[in-house]
Amino acid sequence: MISNQPAAAFHYHHHHGFDDDDDLTVEASNANSQLGTYLLEGEFDDALSYMDTTEGERDVTARNDPLGLFNDGVVSNKLPKTKNTAIFASLYVRAPLQIIKKICDVSKDADPTDLMYALSVIPHEEEQRLQEIQRKIPYRSRCWSQEEFNAILKLLVECILQQSSGSGWLLEKCPSWILDASAFVLYPLAMAAYNPDVSSSVLQILAAIQPNAIDDMACKLFSVPTIPLIVAAASPAPSSATVSLELNDEVRRNRWEKVTLLMNREWFYEQEKALSPRSMATIDDILLTSPPKLTLHQVKVTCDEAQKRKEWELVRELIKRHKPSNGEESELLSSIQAALAQHDRQVSKRLRKQQEKRVRDEWLHRNMGLVMYPVDIVMDLVYAVIPQRRDTSLVSPMS
Repeated sequence: MISNQPAAAFHYHHHHGFDDDDDLTVEASNANSQLGTYLLEGEFDDALSYMDTTEGERDVTARNDPLGLFNDGVVSNKLPKTKNTAIFASLYVRAPLQIIKKICDVSKDADPTDLMYALSVIPHEEEQRLQEIQRKIPYRSRCWSQEEFNAILKLLVECILQQSSGSGWLLEKCPSWILDASAFVLYPLAMAAYNPDVSSSVLQILAAIQPNAIDDMACKLFSVPTIPLIVAAASPAPSSATVSLELNDEVRRNRWEKVTLLMNREWFYEQEKALSPRSMATIDDILLTSPPKLTLHQVKVTCDEAQKRKEWELVRELIKRHKPSNGEESELLSSIQAALAQHDRQVSKRLRKQQEKRVRDEWLHRNMGLVMYPVDIVMDLVYAVIPQRRDTSLVSPMS
């Protein structure tokens, strides 16, 4: 998960922030309602039965902060007071799909920030840390499975669509209580693109509902200005040392499917025109068709954009996956292949110089002794005054 704690930063191993430990402890004694007590104690069967009663339905619609999140000293004041609903409480404790569906059916008050909060969860990482988390957060008795997680996301999208008059909510920025606004500016589609546990089918649904979110929304990831397609390519893959080979392959396959979906932006605009307001509320209709195979022209357009943003690993992956089959196609990609080769030469030259400098510095320190210290101090001052070039690329090697 990103975090239950407001304003969490992305921390996915070395390169993401959709996950952060939640140091908050909410106990059953904090609950403000019977439904809240059942949720905190993990008594989900009892919660389902309770919601079938008149009192239970009243609890679901009361907006009475079921978990007691706003009781004195429980959570940070950055959590907005609007998160006093039963739907948010169920997401907060990672309640089963049946619970969340029942609450959506009764209350019909899911909003876009509920979806964004859910999009910030990374279930497979929560599963790995569940025992450690439980020591700090006694109520966290479960995490979502991959299948359950994506079903919940689709349910939330469907609920919001049924309540809203359009799809403008997909152009709303993720609030700072979910993501640190100083480092991240993301929208629901970009969050789905980046989260490795969100399936490509969920991304396809969001893109079909609001294709403007693909290329009209400027994003920021780790303080680097970017676009959703680059965000998808930058989605982290787990280390093969920490997960099974099968999971690693699945995450990488899902990531590439997201990249190719966002490269098909024109197709999504056509899909949006074909969707009636009623069918937009039935998201399964959106998945009945698949985007067409990418053309070499689309590959070149994406390579040009990635090259402009210095995302050379995406360029490399695109060239690797889309080999030209004739002279015309070879000519179309020749300039990009030449630019990538030049970039690789420059990187090799820079690395060679760094290695030579390291060897030279080690020799000087061994043989010059204290004479080196004044030189070191001068160089420290130089580096402090002259801003150093920063590598702002977001995409790591993809295969």
